[in-house]
Parts: sequence; structure tokens; C-alpha cells
Amino acid sequence: MSAAGRWGWAAFAVEDVAMAEAAQKLGLWNQVCLHAQQAAAKSLKAFLTERHRPIPQVKHLPELLTLCVEADQGLSRFEDQCYVLDKYLVPLTYHDAVPTSQAESLPTERDAGAALTIVKELREALQLH
Repeated sequence: MSAAGRWGWAAFAVEDVAMAEAAQKLGLWNQVCLHAQQAAAKSLKAFLTERHRPIPQVKHLPELLTLCVEADQGLSRFEDQCYVLDKYLVPLTYHDAVPTSQAESLPTERDAGAALTIVKELREALQLH
């Protein structure tokens, strides 16, 4: 993929971070977590593009991170955080997939703050600002 592709992924990730921050100001915790997960996925894809690696058509962060770790072992420290962010993908993208008994386990303000912190730290480690 071209350099324009990397900036495309990085630019889309910046937009997701901005949406997560806007949602945080509005108290929309689900949206903060969903956009943080999406920003992380796009940031990892930007990193892979920069390294001239193939971009898989997946959104699951642990799988993307594994590919990034092949290029930079130091990124392995984000494995647990990727699982944290990834737990929001299905329930927040497909809200009807969440059983009513799990409704109380939807993201809280604390979860949203943690998700936004994780994606910002990941982007810093990837050197995407």
C-alpha cells in the first residue's frame, strides 16, 4: 500500500479518537469505547502499512497486534489492552447481540476513560500523533 494508504488509516484513526473524545464530553460511554476500539484498529493498520505489511481485513485488535509485534516486539505490552478494547466491538456494534441479562455490563464512565487512555498510549507507541 502507498504512503497515502498509511495516512488514510492514520487520518481515520484520528477521526475516531476525536469522536471518542466528543462522546466522552456528552457522557456517551458506549460510543467512547466503540470509537476507541476502532481508532486502535485503524492505528494498527496504519503501522502495518508503514512497514509495508499486508493489511488483513479484520477488526480484532489482538490479531492485528500480533502482526505489528513481528515488526516491533515492544508493542507486545499492549496485548491485554487490546483484549480490553476488543470486548466492546460486538456488543456495541451489534447491540441486539447483547442479552438483556448483560445490559448492566455495558461500558461505564470509568471504562470509557480507560478505553480512551489505552488508544492514546497505543498511538503514542506506534508514533501516530
